[in-house]
Amino acid sequence: MKIKSLLWALSCILCLASCNKGNKTEKADYVLFSGKVSNTSENEINVYGNDNDFQKAIQINEDGTFSDTLKIESKGFYTYKIGREKSYLYLDQGDQLELTIDTKQFDESIKYTGTAADPNNYLAKKTLIRETLFTNNTRSYKELFLKEADEFKELISQNKQAKNDAFKKYKDLDPEFVATQTKDNHYQYLHMLNRYQSAHRYYTKKEDFETPEGFLNELKDFNIDNAENYKTSKAYKRLSADIFHRISKEKADKDSISIGKAMMENLTQIKSKNIRDGLMKNIAYQVSPENENAAELYDMLIAVSDNEEFKTELTKKFEKIKVLVKGNVSPTFNDYENYKGGTTSLSDLKGKYLYIDIWATWCGPCKKEIPHLKKIEKQYHNKNIEFVSISIDKKPQYDAWRTMVKEKELGGVQLFADNDWKSQFIVDYDIKGIPRFILIDPEGKIVNANAPRPSSSKLVEIFNKLQI
Repeated sequence: MKIKSLLWALSCILCLASCNKGNKTEKADYVLFSGKVSNTSENEINVYGNDNDFQKAIQINEDGTFSDTLKIESKGFYTYKIGREKSYLYLDQGDQLELTIDTKQFDESIKYTGTAADPNNYLAKKTLIRETLFTNNTRSYKELFLKEADEFKELISQNKQAKNDAFKKYKDLDPEFVATQTKDNHYQYLHMLNRYQSAHRYYTKKEDFETPEGFLNELKDFNIDNAENYKTSKAYKRLSADIFHRISKEKADKDSISIGKAMMENLTQIKSKNIRDGLMKNIAYQVSPENENAAELYDMLIAVSDNEEFKTELTKKFEKIKVLVKGNVSPTFNDYENYKGGTTSLSDLKGKYLYIDIWATWCGPCKKEIPHLKKIEKQYHNKNIEFVSISIDKKPQYDAWRTMVKEKELGGVQLFADNDWKSQFIVDYDIKGIPRFILIDPEGKIVNANAPRPSSSKLVEIFNKLQI
């Protein structure tokens, strides 16, 4: 069925659903979401609720068209993903929304029509405006935070104003949406302001840098315990998490306790349940094999949480990481394709320390580590260590993997995992994000299940201690 006919049919369904016997309109309890995706090899669009309270996979047809109903519970913000790219939606029951998008120019090509077009076109425009911080005014995140404090503040202030000015371009925006987005624009501004000092220190290598007096005055009265803002603003959520982590770090240093324990103690001061639950998920990242207090932190999280799903997932994670502590025998992999020919298993590499890089060709942070990895490899050439890189690219990216290995002249042992993210070695090491580095000793035992990156000076410190 052609897309115009499909949309007409769906519109009829929506109109019929809105009428009852008393000739009164009755709001449908779903959204009609349809459209066309160009230049994609993906076969579905995944739509998520911001609190993981909704999830729906919509099939993309061979001609790029798609259509389905979203049975949402309430008006609010949602996220959709096509492959690794994502964007945001604002939906209410009874809405009809059509999307056209070209994945080769993902954000730039987004266009919506239908009854919910204006708020969603605003969200797409807002994303493009935010990106001007990293394109028009500066070439990168790094260059933005290298700016002097006054210039940096002026740039992010102008960006906030541009996002607020964009409301005028859209006539059909309800006051609640405008109010929520105005707040979110301000919280995005505050979040950037809050990050400036640490980011500027990092990029300038000036560890003693302090922001000018009054630079953070707008953050003095920020309340990290506002349940509604936490629900409706991603920027508020990020900012409150950053501030919570900072005050917990200060408490840990002051009381000479672990950061995890300090977080748990500060958590008792949070009244909003959705914020407590969100912060507990953040704290759960501290339950890791390199944290010597992981067992204590796990027990505390289990004791205070009333979310059975969270506790079940955390328990699964804890059971995994218990086997990833230093000195335990490493999980293994078998018969991964070797770029130079044949296959390689972990057992084939025993006898030397192994520094394993888990990466993929599409991963920007992974590629940024390549020059540092090459430098380390050269520094430790002919030493008692083997450098192993395992690509978790999916099979359609196999040729891209071989091309990148060749063009970037990647050294060490280059392997291709047997089942991308679902490869047993990846699952056993509980790898949820890349790049990830693992250090194993000559006997096949774990030294560090989450080793420092090649760009970190801590890596050479570890190698020196091991007398590699």
